Amino acid sequence: MKLGISSLGNIMENAFNNKFPNISSMLYHSTEESFKSAEKYGIDVVEIVVDPQDMFIGEMKQAYLDLFKSYSMLKQVHGPFIDINLCSINKGISQASVDAYLETAQFCQELKAKILTIHPGLANFLLESLRDYNRIQLAKAINSILDMTKNLDISICLENMPKNTHIMLDQDNIEENLKLINRKELFLTYDTSHFYTNNGDVNLLWERYHKIIKNVHLVENFTTESDTHPNLGSGKVNFKEILDVINSYSYKGALIIELSSNQDLGNSIDYIHKLL
Repeated sequence: MKLGISSLGNIMENAFNNKFPNISSMLYHSTEESFKSAEKYGIDVVEIVVDPQDMFIGEMKQAYLDLFKSYSMLKQVHGPFIDINLCSINKGISQASVDAYLETAQFCQELKAKILTIHPGLANFLLESLRDYNRIQLAKAINSILDMTKNLDISICLENMPKNTHIMLDQDNIEENLKLINRKELFLTYDTSHFYTNNGDVNLLWERYHKIIKNVHLVENFTTESDTHPNLGSGKVNFKEILDVINSYSYKGALIIELSSNQDLGNSIDYIHKLL
């Protein structure tokens, strides 16, 4: 296992402080700060949040490439998710989401990032009967992404979601979606907080899918009704149990600490180190 951090905390801090002149500048400095934190704490992996994906297009593209090359740790990418909805029954929205991930995948190739995490989007929150259509559209969208990225040296990892998204939830709902997608080239990112909100069975999840889980997000939570990303060890997620299960399957991938603020990042790193 390789311990990693996400740039999400830096992005959220800088966005709240509103001290940069534009989004591009804020995202660039947030990425740079995450690399510096990784060096400071001896972290093996940095997961860069790419949202929006066009932050890497135009004049900023070379600046990002130079920044990435100037740090030696392993990099992976979390694709856009704020406005993304692969499972939307509005086919135009689903296709736009596919296109966003395809752009991100091309940038991963240039960065030599081997892991790209993607979100399924939001299923219908009003009409449960329409969620079957959401699952069908997700399968079509994922198949399109896999077809279009088959010649790229990256692994596409679909992330499990919190319960308010109504898709990719607990181990059984994940199984339903993966059967419909039906692609051996698809992998999973396991998010501890998202799974916690669905009262999922960690043992069953890893028993079924340990061979295709290629990325883990270590995320804390206080309640099944939210997903606030507080410091690790401050909430109710049972990280000792989770890490024991992960270890039992000889997991070799990244463990990405994903916080809403990296101000106290060191405490979360220390907490996880004690459990490893």
